[in-house]
Amino acid sequence: MNPLHRFQKSYTQVSEEEAENLQHPPGTWYTVEARPPQTEEPPATVPGFVRGILELQSAWLGLRNTSPITVYEIRRNVAGQLRFQFSTPLKRVERKIRTQLSDEIPGVQFTDGVNGVAVSEGESIGGGLLTTGRRSNFPLETEFDDPPINALVAALHRHAMPNTRFIVQIIFQPVAGYSLQDWWWRKTGYQHRNYLTKEKQKLWGSISPTRREKQQAHSIDEKTGNSRYNASIRFLVVGAGDSTASRVKELATGFNRFENPVTGQYLDAVTIRRFRRKSLLKFAEAIAQRRFQGWSRRFRATTGELAALLTLPSRSQDNITYSHA
Repeated sequence: MNPLHRFQKSYTQVSEEEAENLQHPPGTWYTVEARPPQTEEPPATVPGFVRGILELQSAWLGLRNTSPITVYEIRRNVAGQLRFQFSTPLKRVERKIRTQLSDEIPGVQFTDGVNGVAVSEGESIGGGLLTTGRRSNFPLETEFDDPPINALVAALHRHAMPNTRFIVQIIFQPVAGYSLQDWWWRKTGYQHRNYLTKEKQKLWGSISPTRREKQQAHSIDEKTGNSRYNASIRFLVVGAGDSTASRVKELATGFNRFENPVTGQYLDAVTIRRFRRKSLLKFAEAIAQRRFQGWSRRFRATTGELAALLTLPSRSQDNITYSHA
């Protein structure tokens, strides 16, 4: 344990004005709640949906990425209700979300989603992030028999972590244009691929790459050469007080299924701890306003990885509102 954690806070209590700002953040977002079908099994992953809402845009001769941001949120504002919703600042992308998700998951229904944070004066706020444990050139697990989000949904049943509200936010943006950061990411990926397949053998003589190293090299090559997204996974925990850090760990457990046994890639949890309470407020504001800048620990994700992250559950659970037959 980091000795500084004894002196850092993992949560802070909000004033009336701060609660009001979090409840009604600035900006226009088109938010739709997706209600999973109860009588039909949704697919384990949704690659067609991810491809269908893809928009690649750049400006300044390709030096600036202006592709639209999309946000997937799992919210528990009250113990008896889970919401699964998608948000975007563009109306045309909202129409794509409805159309493409309906094609991927027949029977899904939509209603208006909610914005802001359900927090009142005097309540605590805190949270954490997930980031890749290895460099993001190593892909996460993408092959599943059932929606991997089931594990997180199971952890958020109506009796779990009472008196605590959550926002689990997955924010992503396609990578477009030409940037030094993207060039370096691809370069380091190909360097590691070459090391696993060629340079390692040159350095150590007759030692040939193992079967696992060949599989890792192939996975890195496939991820580095395909379309990619900047992605971030964030948790906002409301009302947990001293248990905030523990709640972050419980939420992170729901993403353990994404660990890839071939590449060794996994999602690592980071609890937000700061000396200054203002920093914790800034983190909450970034989630409420759905801002990508700062407080993101972004990583690169492929279409397949996002297709596994953006699923709707197939579990039967009391606090889920399903679509009507």
